[in-house]
Amino acid sequence: MSMGENYRKTYIKIDNRILENNARVLTKAYPHKYYIAVVKGNAYGHGYGIVPALVRGGINAFAVSNLNEALKVREFEKNLPVIMLEPVHKEYLSVCEQNNISICVNCRETFDEVAESSLKLKVHIKVDCGMNRLGFKDKEELEAVYKSACECENITVEGLFSHFHTTGLADTEYDADLERFKALTKDIPLKDIPMVHVDKSQTIMAHEKPDFSNAVRFGIVLYGFNLMNKYPGTLKGRLRKLKASLKNNMHHVKPCKPYPELDIKTALTLYTEVIQVKKVKAGEYVGYGLNHKAETDEYVATIDTGYGDGINRKRVGSFVAINGKKYPIIGEIGMGMCEIKADETVKRHDKVTVFGSEIPIRSITRHVMTTMYELMTNLDSSIPRIYED
Repeated sequence: MSMGENYRKTYIKIDNRILENNARVLTKAYPHKYYIAVVKGNAYGHGYGIVPALVRGGINAFAVSNLNEALKVREFEKNLPVIMLEPVHKEYLSVCEQNNISICVNCRETFDEVAESSLKLKVHIKVDCGMNRLGFKDKEELEAVYKSACECENITVEGLFSHFHTTGLADTEYDADLERFKALTKDIPLKDIPMVHVDKSQTIMAHEKPDFSNAVRFGIVLYGFNLMNKYPGTLKGRLRKLKASLKNNMHHVKPCKPYPELDIKTALTLYTEVIQVKKVKAGEYVGYGLNHKAETDEYVATIDTGYGDGINRKRVGSFVAINGKKYPIIGEIGMGMCEIKADETVKRHDKVTVFGSEIPIRSITRHVMTTMYELMTNLDSSIPRIYED
C-alpha cells in the first residue's frame, strides 16, 4: 500500500508485518485491559498507514498529540478510542464530538470549556506528578473537576492519566511520581474509570505494573526500539553493570525488575537513488564550501535526498548502502541532495539505503548525537510511505 503520489525515487518503506508482530509481543508480555499505541509525530515518522497493522497486533486504543493527528488516525480506525494527550482549543470541540475523539482535560479552564459546550464528549483527566508541564497538581482541584465531570450530563470520564518525568532506572523520582499520583487520586474511585494509565514503554519494562492501572501506553518500543540498558557479558560490560548497581545503591534507587527478551524489530527504511556519478580529480572540492577535498582521484555519487527531507546535516561521515556495500557521506549535506564517496561499481539510478534495514537507525543517532525519536519524526511527511502488509 502506498500513501500519496510520488514523482521521485525517494520513499520510506514500512514493514507492517513487523509492527503487527511488535504489538502482539508487547500485548502478550504486559497484560492490561487497554493497550494504547502512541502515534504522535506522524506515528514516529512511520505515517498513519500503520494503524490497521497495530490493531491486528492487539492494540485497542491510540494516543496522539493533537486533533490533526487524531483525525489522521480516524481515517484508518473508526471505532477504537483516540486520545489527545494535549488540550484542544474550544472552537474545535464540535469536531471532537463528530469524530469521537477523547479530550485531554489538563486544568479547570479546559474542563469548564468542555462542560459549557453542551457537546457529548469523552475526557481523560491529566494528573501532574512532577513534570510540571500539563495536569492537576492540587488534590482538591483534581477531585472537584472529577466530581463535576461525573455529574455533567454531556461528559464521559473515559480516563485518568499521568506522564512521569523519569524512568527510575538511575534515580528515585519514578517512585516519587508514583507516590504523588497515589496521593492525588487517593479519594477518587479509580476502579470506576475505564482507563487509568501512567506507564510508558520504559517504565512498564522496568517496574511492576501499578495495581490501579488497567492501561499502558506503548511508544518507542512499539517501533522496535528497546531502550533499556543491557550490559554485555564481557568484562567491561560486567564492570559497567557493577558500577551502575553501586551508584544506585548509594542513592537508594530500588532495583528494576529483570528485562524480558522481546522479539521486536524496526520496520522503517528510507530509500533514495543515485542521480549522477562523477570522476573527481585529486585536489578538487566536492559540494558546498571547502569541506571535502579529494586527496586522490575518486568517484562521487550524488543522491536525491538532503536536509529538506529531514536528513541531519551532521550525517557527514556516516554511511549509506548501495548494492550491499557501505559508502560514506562527504562534503556538506544540501537541502535536496548530498554526495557519497563511491567507486566504479556505483551507477546512476542505483538504489540507496539512507537508513533502516542495512544502516541501523541507532548507528545514525549515535553519529549525529540525537535520539531515535528526533531522527524519525524529522522525516518530511511529504515523503511517501509505502506499506508492506
